[in-house]
Amino acid sequence: MKLTKYEHACVVLEEKDQKLIIDPGSFTQSLTDLSNVVALIITHEHMDHFDPTWIEKLQLENPDLLIFAPEGLDLEIDDELTHAVTAGAEHNVGPFDLKFFGGIHAQIHPSIPRPNNIGVLVNGTVYYGGDSFDKPDVQPKVLLTPVSAPWLKMGEVIDYVDAVKPKICVPTHNALNSEIATSLTEVWLKGVCQKHNITFNHLSPGDSIDC
Repeated sequence: MKLTKYEHACVVLEEKDQKLIIDPGSFTQSLTDLSNVVALIITHEHMDHFDPTWIEKLQLENPDLLIFAPEGLDLEIDDELTHAVTAGAEHNVGPFDLKFFGGIHAQIHPSIPRPNNIGVLVNGTVYYGGDSFDKPDVQPKVLLTPVSAPWLKMGEVIDYVDAVKPKICVPTHNALNSEIATSLTEVWLKGVCQKHNITFNHLSPGDSIDC
């Protein structure tokens, strides 16, 4: 399976010439090839993960596109091919086996409402938790870990990677980082990866790995 990272939280997984896209939000800019997409996953309603313009483009290019979103957000999309999912749900779409985790967005501040948020494990291999540190029930080969957000601090990221112990760690959710901030956060992240012999893999937008 091929994994390609795009800006911020957007990733594309490709298997047998079919694609699964996760979280193309308002910061996503360089995603251009929208062909052969069988499924779209939106982890939660925030604009850096959910942009109706991307949904319209993907539906136009892929009329049979299946969309998976947390409860409540499915009503905003309002399409018969949209499925509301909660933790424990499992779906098979083309070459992709999907298992969902989580339930609610990490806390930014007690005064700010927390929307529903889903994490997803794809083919038992790649895990992305959306805006949360919810863990999968298996040790994934690849963990897409957020590294910059109003709701996290770096110590929590280190603890998250330390707990999940993937084979490969790919930082994501990083559009808010400057080059200086990126270099600092990745030094700390590489430290916990070295502790567990985890391969650290920085991907710039458009970069890919095989997983």
